[in-house]
Amino acid sequence: MMSSTENRQALPAPLAAHLAPTARNIASAAMAVAKLASSGWQPLCGYPGADTHWHVRCLVCGQWDGLKFYSHLRRGKPAFRHPGCLPEAQRTAKLAEITAALSTACPCPAAHPVTAEDAAEAIREVSRARDEGDEDALSAQLARLLGRCPAAAARAEAVQAAASA
Repeated sequence: MMSSTENRQALPAPLAAHLAPTARNIASAAMAVAKLASSGWQPLCGYPGADTHWHVRCLVCGQWDGLKFYSHLRRGKPAFRHPGCLPEAQRTAKLAEITAALSTACPCPAAHPVTAEDAAEAIREVSRARDEGDEDALSAQLARLLGRCPAAAARAEAVQAAASA
């Protein structure tokens, strides 16, 4: 059985190492994670920024992972995803299934913030943990703000509102 420390290390970091965990970077990452979720992509590493390759997995076919620019992925649902993906008719049906599973409420055991107030508190905790050098608390709060969740879009809106307040 995997320990909680090993399990945390097995999950991708929410932000790339070169991005400071600032409110602005967290808000950008939250929006990106939500866009990927609704477009049938899963990040396999931390958000690297818009114009940097991001290692992602295709949830439509479930067979491909590779590098994509988020700046290209955020434009919508392209006709061509990657070599070997499902034919367009099957792809459309699978994307509809993926988006139908998304929610505005977080059903996760470790609740992700979906209100501006909860997101603001989590961002304050990120700042506190960063200032105190508390890596465990920093990782835990970043996972709450950026980890996989069916309510990623609602969370992104909450984080965006909190970051711009």
